[in-house]
Amino acid sequence: MNIKHFIHRIRNKLNPQPELPDDVVLKFLNILEQARAEELSCSEIHARLDEFVEKEVETHEAAKITPLIREHLDMCPECCEEYEALLAIVENTKEE
Repeated sequence: MNIKHFIHRIRNKLNPQPELPDDVVLKFLNILEQARAEELSCSEIHARLDEFVEKEVETHEAAKITPLIREHLDMCPECCEEYEALLAIVENTKEE
């Protein structure tokens, strides 16, 4: 172990870094999501739809975490229909 690494470890133990608040993390995720291409294709939506639905069922914040997916669902009736069907299946499965 080199001295710089050792000093860094001691500093972190004496003055630990605070955890980031949830709103900061969500803003960062939004920025990352927006850094992607402005428009997602239907095939990209279908590839990520199960993860989006799971997040929606678990936290009800999927639209905050991935706003581009929510935007696409709002504008694309075919993808929205797929989303609603998958959401209904997951919610019904969760209730049982």
